[in-house]
Amino acid sequence: MMSAQEENANETQELHIRNSVEDPHPPPEDVVDHQQEQKIHNNKTSIFCSSWIHIIYISIFSVIGVTSRAFIGRLFGGDCDPHHAVKDWLYPLSHRICVTTNGQTEQYGGALFIDLPDNMFGSFIIGFFTGHSSEWPAIPFLKHDHPLQGEQGLHLGIRTALCGSLTTFSSWNSQMVLMMDGTANPYLGTPSLVVSALFGYMIGLQVSIVSFRAGRTLSAWFQNRNNPHLFDSNLTRTASELRACNNHCYWLSPVALVLSIFVLIALYIWGDVYWGISYYRELWIACLMSPFGTIARWKLSTLNGKWSKYPWFPLGTWLANFTGSILSAALTAIAYLNIVNGEGGTTVLAAISLGFAGSLSTVSTYVKETVELSDKNPFHDRKAFVYSHFTMLSCCFVGLLVYSPLVRYAA
Repeated sequence: MMSAQEENANETQELHIRNSVEDPHPPPEDVVDHQQEQKIHNNKTSIFCSSWIHIIYISIFSVIGVTSRAFIGRLFGGDCDPHHAVKDWLYPLSHRICVTTNGQTEQYGGALFIDLPDNMFGSFIIGFFTGHSSEWPAIPFLKHDHPLQGEQGLHLGIRTALCGSLTTFSSWNSQMVLMMDGTANPYLGTPSLVVSALFGYMIGLQVSIVSFRAGRTLSAWFQNRNNPHLFDSNLTRTASELRACNNHCYWLSPVALVLSIFVLIALYIWGDVYWGISYYRELWIACLMSPFGTIARWKLSTLNGKWSKYPWFPLGTWLANFTGSILSAALTAIAYLNIVNGEGGTTVLAAISLGFAGSLSTVSTYVKETVELSDKNPFHDRKAFVYSHFTMLSCCFVGLLVYSPLVRYAA
C-alpha cells in the first residue's frame, strides 16, 4: 500500500500534467474570433485571386484558339472559293491548298467541311495534354517537378480555352445544316446535299476521335521519356514536391501573354483600318467575343454529372454545343437574308458566330468525353454511342428548325 505522502505526490504530479496540457491562460474569445475571421478572409482572397488568374488564362487562350481556327480554316480551303477569299499575305499559299469546302461552291460535296482541320488539331492537342490518366503530370514534355506542372490556370487555359476555341461544334453543325437545306448555295439550284452532310457528321466525329487518341499516344511517349516512374513500378520519383518558383513567376506568364494578345488585336485593327480588309475587323471583334463564349462553356461544365437520372451524361458540354448550334444557325440565316444592312453588319454577325458561338461550343471536350465513356465500357460502349450521336442528332435537328424556316419563309 502507498503511504499518504506518496499519494499526495501522485496527486500533485497529475495536477501538474493537467495544467501543462490545459492552457492556464487561454486567449480571449474576441482574439480567437479575429484569428478565425482572418483565416477565412485569407482563404477567400486566395480563391478570388485564383479565379481571376483562371479567367485571365481562359481569355488569353481563347483569343489564341479563335485566331488559329480562323487562319487554319482559310489555309486548308477557305480561300479556294473566289467569292469568299481574303486577298492578303496568306492568300498566295492558301488558295492552292484546297482540301475542304464550305458547301456553297459550284462543286457537289462538302463532307470535308471547313472546320475539319481545326477540329483535328484541337482534338489532338487536348489528347496530348490529357493523356491516359488524370494522375499524370499535366505537361507531358516536362519533368513532374517542373514549376509549370503546378500552374492550374495554365492547364485550364490550354485544355478548356485553347482546345475548346480552336475546335467548334456550332460552325461544323451550321455547315451541315446549310448543306441539308440547300437554299444558300447559289450555284447548284438549291439541291439538298443530305448524303454529303451525313458523311460530314460521321467523318468529323471519327477523325476527331482518331486525332484525340493519337494525341494521347504521343503524350504517353513523352511521359515515358520524362517521367519513367509512371510506367515502371521499380522506379521512384526523384522528388516529391514541385521545384520552388519565385512569386514573380506566378504573374510573369499571364502578363507576357496578355501583352502578346494586345499586340495581336492591335495588328488586326491595323489591318482593318490601314488595309481596309473587313476580314480583320471580323477577327478583332471575334477575339473580343471569344472569352465570353469560353467562360460560359466553362461555367456550364459544372453541370456535368449533375443530372440525377443519368449522372454519366455530360450535360454541361451538351448544353454548350446545343446552345452554340442554335445561335450559329440563327446568325447564319440572318446573314443570308441581309437583315442587317451594310457590310459592317454582316461582319459583326460573322464575328459573333466565329468568336462567341464558336468558342461556346467545342469538339475537343465532346470527343474527350466520348472516348472516356468508351474506355470505361470497352466491350459495350452504349453510353459513348448515345452521347456522341444524340449530340449530333439534337444539334442537327434544332439547327434545321431554326435555319430552314428563316431562309425559306422569312425572305
